Amino acid sequence: MRITGGQHGGRLLHAPATGLRPTQDRVRAALYSALAPVVPGAHVLDLFAGTGALGLEAWSRGAAAVDFVESAPATLRVLHANCAALRLRSGTSRILGADVFRVLAAPPRLPAAPYDIVLADPPYELARRHAYLPRLAELLLQNNWLPALPTPSFFVFETDDPTPPPPLPSFQLIFHRTYGTTRLLIFRRQPPAALAPSPSPA
Repeated sequence: MRITGGQHGGRLLHAPATGLRPTQDRVRAALYSALAPVVPGAHVLDLFAGTGALGLEAWSRGAAAVDFVESAPATLRVLHANCAALRLRSGTSRILGADVFRVLAAPPRLPAAPYDIVLADPPYELARRHAYLPRLAELLLQNNWLPALPTPSFFVFETDDPTPPPPLPSFQLIFHRTYGTTRLLIFRRQPPAALAPSPSPA
């Protein structure tokens, strides 16, 4: 597993031997190709961060700040090692060893908040069973993790669910592609009156 582009393109990342499913290189490359105009200078939040691959890719491509939330102790050690290898400093990155839903249940206290881009790559089975997608979207809005409109912000969700995603109030689905069993969804925050029909599946 390696960084696919930007300043650290080609850099190898550490990963635990078992028990983790890092986002594939081609999925990360597709994501950051779609978001290329908005990544430089962005404040990014990586939820269910795992190895940190999604957030570190944003850092490599010019994000100004990247914060990570991950709860598993063994994975946190790998995450810290990867952030150190790419020289993320405390002024540009925070790592929270905590449950994602507990963190999002309150307004953010991290200096980089609110976030222009929020990334979520949760465990697929748990995400399907417990409807993570709408729950996360609701908390991001309810507790002001995203900047106030009209500042643009984006919510990225990775899943293996082949069914159409549920409508998310105040979000428009602007990108969705399937790579093997992985489905990549990108939503843009919009005022309700501006929402248009989502694009047809690719």
